[in-house]
Amino acid sequence: MSLLSNLLLRSAALLLALLAQTGGAQPAATNGTPDFQLTTTRHELEGIGHYFRAVAKVGTNQFAFIVPKGYFMRVDEANRQLRAVEREDKCSITVRLTEVPTNAVDKATGSLKPEVFRELLLRRHPTAKIIEELTLTAGGQAGPAFDFTWRNDSGFTLQNRIAFIPTPAGLVEFHLLTSAADKEEFTYALNSLMLTFRLAVDGKLDLPALLDKL
Repeated sequence: MSLLSNLLLRSAALLLALLAQTGGAQPAATNGTPDFQLTTTRHELEGIGHYFRAVAKVGTNQFAFIVPKGYFMRVDEANRQLRAVEREDKCSITVRLTEVPTNAVDKATGSLKPEVFRELLLRRHPTAKIIEELTLTAGGQAGPAFDFTWRNDSGFTLQNRIAFIPTPAGLVEFHLLTSAADKEEFTYALNSLMLTFRLAVDGKLDLPALLDKL
């Protein structure tokens, strides 16, 4: 196991412990309930190779995205998430469905309140240093996002970007975890994944043929 892989595992364990202690956003329904399904399908591209598309179904709602090429996938239906790990263990990207926190929506604008998610982030990672706050989009929906660093229990500084996107199925979190040295390369991978994110409209998930040519 590589050094970064070991650090990522330790960091994931610490994140779970922090969530248990701080009451952060929880999965959108009880773990293991049958209304959530997450599947992946393999697609071949002539002359290029293959890629994987993930499709999540939550009752009558659906969303889908394409996993970056060269990433290993870990599907976790019980926790409503898919974790994609770069083949050399240099980064991981987690896509996770949760509930929208209480009082997170601005009644005047209908948008998510950045301060609610800033507080959520700092509850999860008390030692985090927020570098930048921004707004990102996926599937035609916009939400608050944060670039931040934090030190794990081994003293290693981890580079993160997390975005919170509202959908009819609930709140979708996109979380990039890597090292500071690899930030630029893997932020591009996260952006590419978010560009392929699609939401069902009127119960129909439209996956344009163009996606099969990426």
